[in-house]
Amino acid sequence: MMKAYVMSLTVFILSILTSSVYATKFTLLTEELPPYSIRGNGSGTGASIDIVSQLFTRANFDYEIIIVPWKRAMRMSLSDENTCIFPMQRNQEREASYHWISPLLITQTGFYTRKDFPHKLVTIDDAKGLLIGTYNGSAVAEYLISWGYNVYMTPRDAPNIQRLMKKRIDIWAADTLSAKYLADKHKITNMKEQLVYFSTLRALACNTKVPEIMVNKLRQELKLMYTDGTIEKIISKYK
Repeated sequence: MMKAYVMSLTVFILSILTSSVYATKFTLLTEELPPYSIRGNGSGTGASIDIVSQLFTRANFDYEIIIVPWKRAMRMSLSDENTCIFPMQRNQEREASYHWISPLLITQTGFYTRKDFPHKLVTIDDAKGLLIGTYNGSAVAEYLISWGYNVYMTPRDAPNIQRLMKKRIDIWAADTLSAKYLADKHKITNMKEQLVYFSTLRALACNTKVPEIMVNKLRQELKLMYTDGTIEKIISKYK
């Protein structure tokens, strides 16, 4: 009888602990990066916001999505418990700093110029010595700077398309889907895709104090979202 009592007590305690873990409310941080995250009513919309919203709803986790500058999002995600950032470009330098739920998206980055730009970019080396526009916290920016490229960074990426048109930068290093979206939105026709040179996994990156049981649940649900076609359906809305 004592053995049965101990087992019942253990199950009761585990159920309380599990309930406490699942009662956690997550703060999910992203930047304004159309069409992945678009500021609007409430938490906004966009491909990555739609994916993450669906993911947390399916996992039955409470959450709040907040759009902030990327540098601030990175700082908060590293210091604040129950906080995640998305869509984070996953690379070796960041690997140990987060729990990763990946991939939310697989994206590509290209070099964009004006159509009247006098140089042809065949390889990434052809951009040496030219002024390349990108944004703070971008893994692409970190890569280019580490290899000695001349990089001009802004808090947000979207204004770089106007800087390119006004010849304030020579090249815009932009996500290919974002570049097309912003060019269509602003009716810009004097822009040319010169070179697609960088592919990356974009992930949900969570503070390392997030319990492993919750991380694994999110990973499981994300896998199911790929299997049942949910991810493909969401992304197709923004192409």
